[in-house]
Amino acid sequence: MKPIFRCIVFLLLLSLLTTGCAQVPKTAAFNDVERLVGKRVDYRLRWIQGTEADREVEKAVEELLKDELTSEKAVQIALLNNPYIQAVYEELGITQADVVEAGLLENPVLFGQARWSDQSEASTNYDFGVTQTFLNILMLPARTKLSSIRFEQAKLHVADKVINLVAEVKKSYFSALSSRQLRDLRRKIVSAAQSSYELAQRLYAAGNIAELDLAKENAFYEQTRLELADSETALLEAREQLNRLLGLWGPQTQWRLPKQLPDIPADEIALEKLETMAIENRLDLAAEKKEVEALAQALGMTIDWRWVGQIEVGISTERETDRTWLTGPSLAIDLPIFNQRQTDIARLEAELRRSQKLLTGQAIKIRSEVRSLRNRIIMLRNVIEHYQGTVLPLKKKIVDLTLKNYNYMLTGAFDLLLAKQQEFEAIQKYLGAVKDYWIVRAEMQKALGGRLPISE
Repeated sequence: MKPIFRCIVFLLLLSLLTTGCAQVPKTAAFNDVERLVGKRVDYRLRWIQGTEADREVEKAVEELLKDELTSEKAVQIALLNNPYIQAVYEELGITQADVVEAGLLENPVLFGQARWSDQSEASTNYDFGVTQTFLNILMLPARTKLSSIRFEQAKLHVADKVINLVAEVKKSYFSALSSRQLRDLRRKIVSAAQSSYELAQRLYAAGNIAELDLAKENAFYEQTRLELADSETALLEAREQLNRLLGLWGPQTQWRLPKQLPDIPADEIALEKLETMAIENRLDLAAEKKEVEALAQALGMTIDWRWVGQIEVGISTERETDRTWLTGPSLAIDLPIFNQRQTDIARLEAELRRSQKLLTGQAIKIRSEVRSLRNRIIMLRNVIEHYQGTVLPLKKKIVDLTLKNYNYMLTGAFDLLLAKQQEFEAIQKYLGAVKDYWIVRAEMQKALGGRLPISE
């Protein structure tokens, strides 16, 4: 076998062996994402890829929907069933493919040509050759390292989106639960307003109140009915928002909520711990650090190889018209005379400086966000405790005393109903504060990049 053909066979075998080893794993480091998320929240993840094991997800979702839906169950359903987070997992497969591709050699180039002589007695001239880009081989370790950094960054981005979904589900859940409790409260307000209006009708028929008073009671009753309709609409919308996050449809959307929002915890955690935890745990900050590392790696590669252009090595053979073969090596070098990658270096330097400044700005923003959220939590806690300790007991006392006076015929029925309406309004504002507290607390969990620490 002639040297050129031996070389071609060798390169083809080498290419087949390299391709056979460079397979793209289907799991694509999903276990790494699970570990990142597991350090921050206590939920199970599943990457649905059309296997028999995916049926376990359907069973798990059905089991979680059997009883009343809690915030923890809602988050778990979303992490198992949300189609958008499943689409996010596919980013791992895309980036994993880039890592494998970065470790592959470029395919060798095989060329050939035939030329015929104008002399009838001369033989046909044949020319064959094979070339390989040598610079691609030299840069393989650096290019593989860069792609690995990008892959680690992709894992951090995916895990961060999981943490964000946890917070969004909790916020949506507490909004739906608050809407349910507010709807129930407004039903009681409508019932009280209806009783007041019916009493007013009887008093007006007996000639004890003016038509103006009757009209006022009627207007108030109709207004409460409109507010009840608004609360029904808000509840339906809140449920649908949660359905979208949980990936539910059809009969699955008939889940049940508890009757009221949970009580707020006994106390809060120290601000110093929150800031430190956020800087240590935020995955988007870690991803930004990887961006800085990747740009520094890319800049180093560009500077190291700025004076080396494309290098192609190979071997070629040619059969002359007298049937003799000429065989030998070939070399082609790209001379960096006009372009020494100076524009690439300047661009990467600017991108690196920008990324470093963005990293610093993000860290400052995270600290400020944590402080702001904790201030909101403390203020809402104060408002809730004021309602619990002062406003609501006072409103109840007014209702009780007004009822006592009514029983002794010292006050009218309208005064009693008015006191009850004012108590309802105070309860409504109290529920709004409790809802805001739990939503801000979910935002705090997101700001911290995971679970909230236990209070001391």
